[in-house]
Formats: sequence, C-alpha cells, structure tokens
Amino acid sequence: MAPAEILWRFRRLLWQINAKLNRKRLQRRYEKDSLDSSRAPDALSDIKFYGLSDIKPEDVRQEWIDATVAEADRLLDHRFDYLALGEIELGGEINWNHEYKRDIDTPLLFGPWMDYRDTASFGDFKYFWELPRLQHLITPAKAYYLTGEEKYAEEVIAQLKSFVEQSPYLLGVNWTMPMEPAIRLVSVSWITVFLKDYLASHNDACGLIEEVVRSHTGYTARNYAAYSSANNHLIAEAAGVFIASVCFGGLEGMAAYRRKAYEILCKEAVRQNYSDGVNKEQAVHYQLFAGGFLLLAGLLGRANGIDFPTEYWQVLRAGADFVDAISDDNCSIAEIGDSDDGKAIVLSQADDNFARSMLATSAVLFERGDFKAKTGRFDETSFWLLGNEGERKFAELSGEAAARRNAFEQGGYYILSGGKARLKVIFDCGPLGMGSTSAHGHADSLSFVLNAYGKDFFIDPGTYTYIAGDPYRDYFRSTAAHNTIVIDGQNQSRMAGPFLWSRQANSFVEKWVSDSSCDKIVGRHDGYHRLDDPVTHRRAVSLDKQQEVVDVDDWIEAKGSHKLEQYFHLSPECRAEMLDDGTVQIVNSGKTIELTIDSRLNCRILTGSEAPICGWCSHAYDQKQPTNTVICSGSFSGNQHFTTKIRPAV
Repeated sequence: MAPAEILWRFRRLLWQINAKLNRKRLQRRYEKDSLDSSRAPDALSDIKFYGLSDIKPEDVRQEWIDATVAEADRLLDHRFDYLALGEIELGGEINWNHEYKRDIDTPLLFGPWMDYRDTASFGDFKYFWELPRLQHLITPAKAYYLTGEEKYAEEVIAQLKSFVEQSPYLLGVNWTMPMEPAIRLVSVSWITVFLKDYLASHNDACGLIEEVVRSHTGYTARNYAAYSSANNHLIAEAAGVFIASVCFGGLEGMAAYRRKAYEILCKEAVRQNYSDGVNKEQAVHYQLFAGGFLLLAGLLGRANGIDFPTEYWQVLRAGADFVDAISDDNCSIAEIGDSDDGKAIVLSQADDNFARSMLATSAVLFERGDFKAKTGRFDETSFWLLGNEGERKFAELSGEAAARRNAFEQGGYYILSGGKARLKVIFDCGPLGMGSTSAHGHADSLSFVLNAYGKDFFIDPGTYTYIAGDPYRDYFRSTAAHNTIVIDGQNQSRMAGPFLWSRQANSFVEKWVSDSSCDKIVGRHDGYHRLDDPVTHRRAVSLDKQQEVVDVDDWIEAKGSHKLEQYFHLSPECRAEMLDDGTVQIVNSGKTIELTIDSRLNCRILTGSEAPICGWCSHAYDQKQPTNTVICSGSFSGNQHFTTKIRPAV
C-alpha cells in the first residue's frame, strides 16, 4: 500500500472516529437546521431541471401516464417488485433496515464500520440496499405531478419520513457506503421537483427533504471513494452530490460541494473510460450505470450554466457508440462482465431498457440519426431528460442507419458482422478489468458471443450473484463460464476474493482486418504462462460474409501435456442436438446454425449441472436458469491447432 493511500485511510479513520463520537450532535444539527423550512424547494425555482421544467402533464403520452399510475397504486399498497423475490408486500410499516430475502433485521450499528459483505450477519446487500435507494418513490411523485392527486404525494412523504426515522444519521446498513446516500440524493432531487406544488403548502415536508439533502450531501462529500474503490462508486457519489448541490444550491456549503464534485466528475469521466468509449471496468452493465450518472450530471449542469468540458461529452458520445455497436436490434446488450441490475435513475415504467434510453438521448445530444434508427422511438426516460424540445429534435433527425464502428482497440472489443443471416460476433480481447483489483471483470479473454437472424445463439452467461463464498459467484466469472478455452481446469486469472483478482491475464491483439468480404481478429493471452509448463492460447475468429461461415482457430503453444476444454454457452432459447457426424445443431425460434467441432475433441452437452456447475445463465441479479453448454475436451502434448466452424444451416 502506497504512503498516500495509508495517509488517506488514516484521515478517513479519524473522521469516522470523530463522527461516531459526535453522531447524535451532528444528527440534531441536521434536524434543527432543516426544521419547518421551505428553503430546499424554493431553491428549485431558480434552476432548470432537465426537460421536466418545460413539461406540462398534458404533454405526456397517455400510455406513460397509465403505466405510472398503475405502478404508483401498487406502491400505495406497499407492493414492491423485489429482484428474484418478485412482487412482495412490505406491510403497513416498511422496515428500511431489513434484508427481505433471508428475512434478517439488520442492526443500527455505526454504519461506516459495518461489514456489508458479511452475508451471515446481514444477508445480501443488494436486498437491503435496493428499497432505500428511494428510486421507487419517483413513481408516485410523478403520479402526483401528472394527476394532482395528493394521495401520491402523501405516500412519498410518509415513506421518506419513515426512512429518516428508521435510518438515523450514520446508523445502520444504509450508511455503510457513500454511494448509497448519493443515489438517494438523485432520487430526492427528482421527487422534490415532481412534488413542488404540494411542497409549497407543506413546510414540514420541505424540512424533511432538507434534512435528507443536508445529511446525505455532507456524508458523501466527506467520504468519496478512493484508490482501489475509485471506480463507478466515485462517479455515482460525485454525481449525486453535484446534482443535489445544483438543485439545492441555496443551502449552506453547497457551492463548495458542487465545485469539488464537478472536479471529480471531469477527472473520473476521462480516467475511467478509454477514448474509444469502453468503460475500463470491462463490464457492460457498469458502462451504463456510470454513464447514466455522467449523463444526469452533464445535462443538469449544462442547463444551468455549469457545462462540462469537451472531453467529458466526448466520453459520453464514444460510450454511446460502443453501446450501439454491442447491442442487438432491440437495444439489448450482451452480459459481459459483472452486473447487479443497479440503475442511476428510474423514470419509466413503460420501458426500463436504459441502453435504449441512452441511445435515444444521445441521438438528440449528438445529432445522430443512426441512433434514432436503432432505437426507433423517443422513450419516456429521454422525454423527462430532454423535454418537448428534445422530442422535437429527435423527430427531425433523418433516422438513417449508418456504418457502425466495429473495433474498440483500447477496450479490446471487436465486432464481426455481415451476411444474409445477419451474423454478429462480439470478440473480447481486452483487459480483465480496471485497476489492481479488476473488481467487476470476468476471466473471459478470447471469448465471444454470437447472434444470427436477430437471435442470440452463443451468449455470455451473466453474473447471478455477488455473495462471497457462493460457488456460483466464482463460476459465473470463471473462464469456464465463457466461450473460450480452459487449460488444466484453471482460470486465466486467479481469483483472490469475490471482487479481487491476484494474477491477471494480459490480452494482446495481433491482427484485425475488416472489409466487405471478411472480418478477422487474431488475439492471444498470457494467463496460462504461470503454469509449470507455460501455455499460450492464441485464437483467430474470422467471418466470411459471402459464405456466411465463422471460423474459430485455436492454437495452443506448450511443451508438455495438458488438458483442454473448449466451451460454448447457448442461449436458453436454443435447443441443441448432437448429430452423428459430431456436428451440434442449434435451433432458436425456427432458425438453425451448425457448430462443427474439431474431430480430435470429445463433445458433450451439460444443462443445469450442479456437479460440476455448468449449463447455467443469468439475465437478472439473483436469478439463474438452466441452459445448454457444449463442452469439447481432450488431452494433448506440445503445440496444437484446433478448428471450429459455425454456419447457418442451409
């Protein structure tokens, strides 16, 4: 650990000790300063709050209103869609310090010192943090704005009051990590604007909001993530503080908080993203998560005369290019790297595809008719962000499709596409992840996903869980859970914890060509150089656009004897059958492709296997389902070359 990090940790510890000793006094100060105040909502009269400032209820499409009201009515009954639990009833009095999956009441200990990853004591942190992010309260607040019915506003304030009473300043799991208060700040900002008319005659509610804003902004701004944790968390924290400090700029200390948050966002937008648009965490979900916060901060700042530098907007533009390139015709993205389904903001009940929203919003911001062609429509989230003027600009775009970028050299992703079958291969030859921990990266070098006829065939199985010690946490980020080769049963990179890698494989691109007839990528990695007999895996993937054939050539360079396993993970919508000639016939929705394996390898198909764990996929946090995984294996000595062919069936 470097001296600078040691000093930082020491200073943070001193702050925590002081905060613990003086916690009650600090809490009373936040309560007293905010009592019966209208300062917080009054400050909003001087700012332009996204597109919402120009939207009247009659401007909103009826389908969006209907979806909002239906969801708001459900929330009035305290019914909440809770991750893998589905819809549950929270009861008459919501317990904000409860882990609903394991039915654990978490204690009101000093939050910054609680180990939120202690599953035995507290359960899964996703289940005790999801509800307290307060993102669900945006919906009834929006319902009040659209209908004028006070029952929705009263429910929002009642839940907010209950949360504050049950989660006193710095006590409990809701104060363990500064990112969580930062996300609440974003939610509270939107809630306040939607409830502005109601708050004009309810000073007690105004004081409640001010107390939340003061306590959450102060805590987050004094505890920004740093060093190994300075990833998407830091962007979320700075964005939350920036948004709150712009919205509630008249409150004491907000100007200084805003300046610091602005500096962090400017720096981190560039530091955490490659110039080609790929987020350095090498996890597509976090590309959208962090990008969402950057977009929210950028739009609010620009609308209020606090614009961000050109480099900041270039990061967002390049990121949209990447999302466009790796998403399918429905704007669904491959599950590359970690995902926990977290969102920067929830503004729509009609469509929760944030990749679509990001592209629709980016179409207007960057005048990209090709993004309009991809999304097909201006979605509700983009409407609240950009307003009527944004919708008008979207309508005026040409909507013409354009050639997409297909090489992201710094991030290490290459897209091979073409042919009547609309073959599309995304090849991964990038870093494991960001920084020394590579926390959200998977051991997936030289893996690929494949789509044909607009259908998924070979997939990245996803993430499933973040729970330490759960064998499925290790499986889903292992090399065996990706469409690549495993040597001697080892991962390309060594796991050292649920969010830590101790020995990271390096990937290298040797060749990339793309023209009207063929796309070809050649790469290698050094992950198996650590073996007693070092092994190099080199892979070439080529797409013949005329013949519509994907060739996968694998070279194994070694001196001694080794065991090889080649994995192909199929979409759960696929049916797979092993033919007599060794070909695997794969059918999805009536469309068929054939996988021809090298004859020297033995082939089997595992589906939902628990010993070994294999044949699973996860499209949402804490949810998994069986799927077919084709495993081709064999033992060899010395250098070897194996060829695999993938082609649409005639």
